[in-house]
Amino acid sequence: MRPLLCALAGLALLRASGAFTAAEPFIPSRGDPARTAGCDRHMAVHGRLDVIEETVEKTVEHLEAEVKGLLAQLEELAWNLPPGPFSLIPDLAEETITSEHQSRSHPTAGSDTTALL
Repeated sequence: MRPLLCALAGLALLRASGAFTAAEPFIPSRGDPARTAGCDRHMAVHGRLDVIEETVEKTVEHLEAEVKGLLAQLEELAWNLPPGPFSLIPDLAEETITSEHQSRSHPTAGSDTTALL
C-alpha cells in the first residue's frame, strides 16, 4: 500500500505544481506542405497528451476516494477490536487471576512453618 500512497503523493504534487497544465495553444502556419504535416503530427500528439492528462486526473481522483474509504474502514475496525495483549485498555480480570496464582505458588516462609506444625 505504501507504493500506492507514494504514487498518489507524486501525482498530487505534479498536479499542484501545474505540471499538467496545458501549454500555450499551437497556431499552425499556412505554408510548406512538409511543415503542415509536421504541425498535424504535433497537434495529434497534443491531443493524445490531453486525453492522457484527463485519464491521469480521473485515476488520481478515483484512487484518492479509494484510499479515503480504506482509511475510514481501518479506523472503524480499530475501534471495534476486542482488547488483546497489545491493546491500550488493561484487562483487570486477567491481572486479578495472575496475582492470585502467584500468591498460591509462592508461599511466604512464615506460612510454611505454620503448615508444618
